[in-house]
Amino acid sequence: MAIILGILQGITEWLPISSSGHLAIFQHYFEEEPPILFDVILHLGSLLVVSYILKDEISDFLGAVPSIIRKINGKSSFNEEERLVLLVATASVPTALFGLAFDGDIIQNFYEEMYLVGTCLIITGIVIWFSKNYNNNLSFSNLSYSKTFCVGVVQGLSILPGISRSGTTIAFLRIFGLEPIKAARFSFLIFIPAIIGATFLKLNEAGDTLEEVGLVSILLGFSFSVISSFVSIKFLLAVINSQKFHYFTPYCLMIGTFLIFESSLI
Repeated sequence: MAIILGILQGITEWLPISSSGHLAIFQHYFEEEPPILFDVILHLGSLLVVSYILKDEISDFLGAVPSIIRKINGKSSFNEEERLVLLVATASVPTALFGLAFDGDIIQNFYEEMYLVGTCLIITGIVIWFSKNYNNNLSFSNLSYSKTFCVGVVQGLSILPGISRSGTTIAFLRIFGLEPIKAARFSFLIFIPAIIGATFLKLNEAGDTLEEVGLVSILLGFSFSVISSFVSIKFLLAVINSQKFHYFTPYCLMIGTFLIFESSLI
C-alpha cells in the first residue's frame, strides 16, 4: 500500500490533477486513511526531487538573501534574483495563513464528501483551461507583489482536496503574464517553503506515525514518491513547453463529474 501511495502522490502532486483530491478518492474507495504525517513524508520525497531540479535557482536564491538584508533599509533597487526571493516570500504568507487556519475539521469534511472533491476538481479544470490563451513573456522583475500574493492565496486554497496546487498556481501565473516554463518553475519554488512549513506543523505526530505505518512502509513510500516525482516533473515541463497544459482539463472535468454523480446516487 505504501508503494501505491508513494507513486500516487509523486504523480498527482506535479501533474495538475490534485494530489490531495486523489488521496481523498483513494481513502473513500479503498477505506484506507494513512496518517497525515505519512502524506507529508511522501511530499518530502517530492521536495527532494524539486530541490534537485531547481538547484541552480535555489543557489542563486540563497545567495541573494544577504544582499536583500543590506538593501532593505536603503534606497537601492533589487536585481532579479533578489526580487525573486521577495516574490517567493510574498506568496508564502497567505499560504501559511491558510495552512494554519484550515488545519482541522473543515478540511476533513472535504475528504469525506466526494461531491466536494469533484467540485474542486472541476474548478481546477476550468482554471487550467482559461489559462491556455495566455502566452506572455514577463520576467520576474515585472511580476507585481499583489499578483504574487494572489498566487499565494491560490496555493493556500489547494489545501482543499481537488484544488490542484501545481495546476492553479501555474495557470494564474500564466494569466498574470509569466511565460509557461517560468510559471512552472516559480510554482515549484513556492512549493518548497509550503511543504517545509507543513512538515514542521506535523512533527509532533512523528512517533505515532512510525508506530502505525512502520519504518519499512515509510521508506518504501518515500522512495517511490521520489522516483514518480522525478518522472512527473520532467513530463509536466515537456507538456508545458509544447503548449498542451490545458490537455489536463478533460481529465479533471471527467473525474469531478463522476464523483458528483456518484455522490448523488448514495
